[in-house]
Amino acid sequence: MNGKSDLSDVGAPTPSAEVWRARRVHWQDRATWFGALETWLERQWRPGGKARLQKRKLDLCWDDSHWLKALERHVQPSVETLIEGLAVDLAKAKLRTFHGCRVPDAGVFHREGLRRNDPTALEALARQLVTEDDDLAWMRPKIEAMIAEFDKRERDTGRLYVCADERPQLDHSGHYLLFGSEWLQCLLGWEAHRALKRYGTPTVVEVDLPFDWASEGTRREFARHLLREWTRVFVMGETFSPALDFSVILRRDIPAEVVVGHSHPKVLKNPFMQYLTERTADPTCPHCVGSAKG
Repeated sequence: MNGKSDLSDVGAPTPSAEVWRARRVHWQDRATWFGALETWLERQWRPGGKARLQKRKLDLCWDDSHWLKALERHVQPSVETLIEGLAVDLAKAKLRTFHGCRVPDAGVFHREGLRRNDPTALEALARQLVTEDDDLAWMRPKIEAMIAEFDKRERDTGRLYVCADERPQLDHSGHYLLFGSEWLQCLLGWEAHRALKRYGTPTVVEVDLPFDWASEGTRREFARHLLREWTRVFVMGETFSPALDFSVILRRDIPAEVVVGHSHPKVLKNPFMQYLTERTADPTCPHCVGSAKG
């Protein structure tokens, strides 16, 4: 190597890149990525750099950028070069991701996968809700006009969002599970909240996402988080798992074969009511009941 990093040609596979092939990376489960990242870093240390880093006495917040500056002092390439190389190699991995929503039967995801935002389908659901729920009877004479005049109709059209850690969504963005589609919430307004809560069950869908479906920029940002957290844990030892607010924006549907599970949170925080907790009346769905009987 002549003292040069094997990441000098970013974009070319590195000998240690194979540690990520088909690996499921789950942010909260450190065992899925900590050792792999340590292996990946093996050829990047300056002489004695790894041992010196472990002896550092640092008292920093978990998301402090100085963790990466501390790492940079002990590796041969720059941290930005490491991030770019890791982003390339992470394309071989699968990222455990989560999607929060509200549906009558989560079995639809196991059968059909997750679909991108489609205003036509959402319009049909809006009409259905207004037709079936008497709380929304007053909207029936004007629902077509509401849809025609909806200036946010194309919001997120063709997009699908998943996140790498469900905890921030449960703690700060519970409205997706309490009231369902943000598109519907914007169209129908606050007055529809009670009706929306009667439709379906709060659901978190689990997806093992092939990470090459995400943009390289998204993988770079996740690589930055991984390297920072790896450095923190390496220096400080086993500590808490921080909640990571990190989303992946897709412009494709997610097929059923990468949907690996779902859950129904029993308690949610309502961001529209100062994050007061609300209990889910029935944290099950027909798919859960059918699976239990089977």
